[in-house]
Amino acid sequence: MGGVYGCTQGPRLETAAEIRRMQRDGCDIVGMTGMPEAALARELGLRYAMLALVVNRAAGLGSTEISLDDIKTVLQQGVDGIRQVLAHSCKLLLTR
Repeated sequence: MGGVYGCTQGPRLETAAEIRRMQRDGCDIVGMTGMPEAALARELGLRYAMLALVVNRAAGLGSTEISLDDIKTVLQQGVDGIRQVLAHSCKLLLTR
């Protein structure tokens, strides 16, 4: 599994032009919170993985505006899944 993460300057949603550029550049997911941690971890030789919850599908490209309430709703719906992934991951790490 893998993908290309495109990082934008936050805190704000991306524009349609930014999303289209990131698509052309080969990005699979775009956000503002996955850096600079990944670069710093690599510099230190640490393994790094990102678990991302997509809270909006290509901001700026949809037919409707995305509100903060929409984002909060998706976050609330996704938190249980994130907890399950983290619990399972911890269990795997502790049994090694």
